[in-house]
Amino acid sequence: MTRIAHLSDFHLLEPAIRARRGQAWLRVNYLSLKRALDYEQRRARASAALAEARRAGFEQLVLTGDLTEDGALPQYEVLAEVLVESGIDPARITLVPGNHDAYGLGWDEALDGPLAPWAATSRHGAVTRLRGCSVVAVSTAVVQSVVRSSGRVEAGALDIVDKVARESRRRPVVLAQHHPPFAVAHQWVHGLVNHREVTGLLHAHRTVSVLHGHTHQRRERALELGGPARIFSTGAVVTDALPLRMYAAADGAVHSLATGA
Repeated sequence: MTRIAHLSDFHLLEPAIRARRGQAWLRVNYLSLKRALDYEQRRARASAALAEARRAGFEQLVLTGDLTEDGALPQYEVLAEVLVESGIDPARITLVPGNHDAYGLGWDEALDGPLAPWAATSRHGAVTRLRGCSVVAVSTAVVQSVVRSSGRVEAGALDIVDKVARESRRRPVVLAQHHPPFAVAHQWVHGLVNHREVTGLLHAHRTVSVLHGHTHQRRERALELGGPARIFSTGAVVTDALPLRMYAAADGAVHSLATGA
């Protein structure tokens, strides 16, 4: 059995957030909606969630996007600081970007800069092979206006997942991405544009499961009526009192565990 920890939607801010002016100030206010622009509180929540994950114990920790509020370089620097302070080995963390992360610095630029220690496990298509499963990092982040929060799986990602699934045979494969692989309300604005391609892959490989963020809700979903849950999401670190989810990868599938189990 391989234990996977799952956190999502940190929405970290930079210390000088209130020094912003003009369009930069309007943008971050719009993206934060009704959330207070409290740098210290958001950082503290992220640190507490990481500490809880470390106490629970895991082989790999997956952070499924919206790690920053609008992808500003100082926000990525705060993320890097929080991850370092957690004391968790970078090789045991998989990061993927969300739509909020794509409003500013590009993901590859972030991985070449402040997030360089986590680049090996977090670049688009990166495969982390664990003793009982494989984790594949998939970016759904696209450059777009802040009035949209949609996503798209980048070219070639599903080919990588398909190849890993074929090679893994009965070993579970965890696909880590931000957007859910199904249609949502106001799909054109908020959803994964090519979600059917992802669900097609899930139908082709029953050992593949998805961990995602974006919805700020703790849910699990089966592909077919009466089937096992294979799509999992968790609450947002920025707002949820219990954002950590734990899973066991075993017997060709991913199973949800009680937090701390």
